[in-house]
Amino acid sequence: MPQALPIIRGLNPTRAQVPVTWTDSVRASDFVWRLVSSQRHRHPEDDEAAVAERFAHGAVVTDKGVPLGADDLLRPGTWINFYRRPAPERPVPGELTVLHQDSNIVVVDKPPFLATLPRGQHITETALTKARVALNNPELSPSHRLDRLTSGVLMFTASRAVRGAYQTMFDRRIPQKTYEAITPLVGGAPYAPLPEFSDWTQWEPPTEENPWRLEHCMVKIQGRLSTFLTDEPPNAVTLVTALKEEERVVGRQPDGSPLCRKVLVWTLKPLTGKTHQLRVALRSLGLPLINDPLYSEVTDKALTTPNGELPRPVFAEDEDFNHPLGLVAKILEFDDPLTGEPRRFTSLR
Repeated sequence: MPQALPIIRGLNPTRAQVPVTWTDSVRASDFVWRLVSSQRHRHPEDDEAAVAERFAHGAVVTDKGVPLGADDLLRPGTWINFYRRPAPERPVPGELTVLHQDSNIVVVDKPPFLATLPRGQHITETALTKARVALNNPELSPSHRLDRLTSGVLMFTASRAVRGAYQTMFDRRIPQKTYEAITPLVGGAPYAPLPEFSDWTQWEPPTEENPWRLEHCMVKIQGRLSTFLTDEPPNAVTLVTALKEEERVVGRQPDGSPLCRKVLVWTLKPLTGKTHQLRVALRSLGLPLINDPLYSEVTDKALTTPNGELPRPVFAEDEDFNHPLGLVAKILEFDDPLTGEPRRFTSLR
């Protein structure tokens, strides 16, 4: 990133290229306005005057950090760098708590409803942006991801120099992740287990030494909200190492008081990383996660074929923050790839 550009609210600049297929040069201000005006979720005040102000302050630069003038001509293939201005976002409640920080890594406890990375309509209300701002470190980068609705342990690298070592470790699935999930009691959800799991309530209680092994073949099609299951060889494996009945806080009443109910509390260790793996695995037992806005509504047909009707997602501005998904990334464990030190981080949620 060009050092001439200041960090704006923890965001990276946009690096854009004048299309090589264009036959003529283009004025720099016209090109930037073309990019800004076509941006989804653009701030209403990011107009042509705001684009001109960027040039006046030297905030549109080449890859070498050289400021561009509004009337400079850009040839096809030229790269420029500038900051977009996202639309205002609904604040996500809850604190992004730092569990650990050193020169190599930062580990946080992420609240639910907060995306890991800027994407779509979630830009500033993301764990990465908030962490960069709070810790004044623009080089923070997530080593892995948590779904936006999932809370718990999330790790960032603290500098570019160490990013590859930790991201490679996660790519190779070396760290052990332990999740805590909560579901309704047996009989408390409107679904029966899928046929292959019809007798799961008769199994011996799971333990660390003798866990249940839930195997599925999960398929996620681009553009389709939910994952579905097929009869192909398994590509998703989840271990259940503990299961107990407890009374838990599962949300908040409209007045802010806790909403409690008896639930099943599951300890899960995924051996693979398929989209929505844990949510689908428990839904296959007939027990979708508490407050799961998708799999609590998905029919068996939609769970086992690509053709079933899916529920419509709630728009971000209409989400009910009083009812978080019952899934926490509870523990993250690994041997540090740079120091060899055993690492273990536990969510406080």
